[in-house]
Amino acid sequence: MADWQEQFERPAPRSVQLKQALPHPRLRAIVSAYGERRGHFYTLKVIRPLNARTDQFMEFYFRDPYCVRQSGTRFDPTHASVLVGVTSQPGKDLGILGELETFTIRFKPTGLSCLFGVPMHETVDQGIALSDILKRETAALEDDLRQSTTFEERVVQTEIWLGAALDQARPLDAIDHVAGLMARSAGRFGVSEMSDYDSLSSRQLQRRFLQDVGVTPKFYARLHRFEAAVKQRTKYPDMTWAALAAACGYADEAHLSREARALTGLTPNAFAAEMHGVAKAILPTPVMSDLFKSRA
Repeated sequence: MADWQEQFERPAPRSVQLKQALPHPRLRAIVSAYGERRGHFYTLKVIRPLNARTDQFMEFYFRDPYCVRQSGTRFDPTHASVLVGVTSQPGKDLGILGELETFTIRFKPTGLSCLFGVPMHETVDQGIALSDILKRETAALEDDLRQSTTFEERVVQTEIWLGAALDQARPLDAIDHVAGLMARSAGRFGVSEMSDYDSLSSRQLQRRFLQDVGVTPKFYARLHRFEAAVKQRTKYPDMTWAALAAACGYADEAHLSREARALTGLTPNAFAAEMHGVAKAILPTPVMSDLFKSRA
């Protein structure tokens, strides 16, 4: 492990092949996308800071795993397959060393709770081994994915497995719809609109969000609003922070700056520079699978 620490001191550019695919329409209320990453990092040093984010996913590592460190600690490898919940705070770094081959299932806001009854508040800021939380449900899938050699084969195997799980899932309800609206509106569909939209009391709403999403409705809206700002900045790099703040629903530039520090640990400019460096070094434009194109 000491060797890893020494090798993870300086980022170095390297391309990673990315593939993505949309789920079958039947699964789109539960799953947002599938993804694959392949690359080689035998002697390179690659670091990415992990900011607060809404992402919820299962990820499988078929070669070398990612490794993660908390600020001030050493890098440790992830499990061979993990379930990752909402990230509520910055402070971790993601490293890549060795041969990278991953398969990712990204879920809608309440997808994991709906399919498997996972108590999502227990997954916040965690990368939990699938064998510790869903061993019975995922063991066969892991075997099938490891025996498959292409991204398309893995998508097919995953959709068979997800389809069977969907047959046993709880019915979608108001919380699923409200959480989805919040995600699609980039956090603009907030707590006050929810009280008008649904008959749940404020206490019931908070409890269900913690159970099915992992965090409170107000915090979830904050995360989506900031992610929308990051996407806008990527799309329009010359846009001023004041204009960006106004476009994304912040009170002013200072409000956006405070959120950036709270959710990334950095100023807006510093975070934008970090993400630009990551994108330039290891994240080229994804290759869209034929599955993705045919299901759009």
